[in-house]
Amino acid sequence: MLSWRSMDRAPQDGRWIIAINRHEPDTRAVIRWDPARFGDARPWHVASCRHSYAADAFTDWMPFPDCPPSDEAERSAT
Repeated sequence: MLSWRSMDRAPQDGRWIIAINRHEPDTRAVIRWDPARFGDARPWHVASCRHSYAADAFTDWMPFPDCPPSDEAERSAT
């Protein structure tokens, strides 16, 4: 099972992660660090819109869980 991790250990390589918003703890966001904008005051970019957030805008993160196998993958495994 995946667990939440501190943002100081979040990947800064452009991959998408799930994060908890500091000011709205019940809100989760799909975000990524935009390496092209390194040094930007708002380096975290949200997948669902054009908003970006400051480095300290999120408290915790987790990677996406693995996708369940597709029906075809299950059929070929048997």
